[in-house]
Amino acid sequence: MGLPSNVQDILTHQLEEEIKLKYQSQLAEEKKRFEHDQEKLNHAKEEFEQRKRQENELFQERLEKQITEERKSIEVKLKAKLSEEQAEQFKTLQQELSEKSEQIKELNRSKAEIERLKREKEEIKESAEAESQKKLNELLPGRKTKNQES
Repeated sequence: MGLPSNVQDILTHQLEEEIKLKYQSQLAEEKKRFEHDQEKLNHAKEEFEQRKRQENELFQERLEKQITEERKSIEVKLKAKLSEEQAEQFKTLQQELSEKSEQIKELNRSKAEIERLKREKEEIKESAEAESQKKLNELLPGRKTKNQES
């Protein structure tokens, strides 16, 4: 025998209310868990983004430091190469200067030798002329004497 329909409706309604309250309570808990999980996820995302920014900054710093070190290394190498080239050029110029200086000394010695030879030639010429004049003078008085005797 069944319950009167009125009692059955009341029991059904009560049962529905209990089930409804139970599911609402579970839904509220699930919603809280979901919101909590969502909050954790957002927090983890923020931490990840912050770490990512920090790592990018560190990477950028390392990259700039490496670029700076490479530049310095290249500058040092270039300076060394330039110094080496300049030293080589300086050495070459010194050799050329030394050679030119030696050539000038040789030229001056040659000029001095030419001047000495000119002087000697002049002296010999003057000596020869003096000797010729002397002989001429010696010959001339002898002729005068011959001419006077005749």
